[in-house]
Amino acid sequence: MERSAEPSHRQLSHTADVGFEASAASLPAVFEEAARALAEIAAETPGIVGLPVETGPLRARDLESLAFTWLNELIALADAEGRVLVGATVSHLAPVADGWAMEGRASLVPYETPGVRALRQVKAVTLHRLAVREGPAGFTLTAYADI
Repeated sequence: MERSAEPSHRQLSHTADVGFEASAASLPAVFEEAARALAEIAAETPGIVGLPVETGPLRARDLESLAFTWLNELIALADAEGRVLVGATVSHLAPVADGWAMEGRASLVPYETPGVRALRQVKAVTLHRLAVREGPAGFTLTAYADI
């Protein structure tokens, strides 16, 4: 299957949480795009490149559980470092005997970095309506964050 769609994401309305839907041609790219969407919920960081912090290895029984674990790992790393998430990269994402495994890097910057504007505190990504789907153009990851 040929996939040429550029990665993208959009926010979804919700009464108590903030949702987003990320799309990309591959699984690693959709997990990276979801990290960018999550970062945009917490802060404006236009064009800012952060310092990498290793994540994982992470394992889960299915892609939804892996997305839940990945996004909450990014939130926890930013919180533990006292920094702002600006994005992430996936270095490995593959099926394993009992589910899925992945590794990556969070990209973080200090709150006081010029150009950073904090918007809201993201507490966690919830399991509510969390989904990872494959379609003709690639993959879509939908998630909601508790703020």
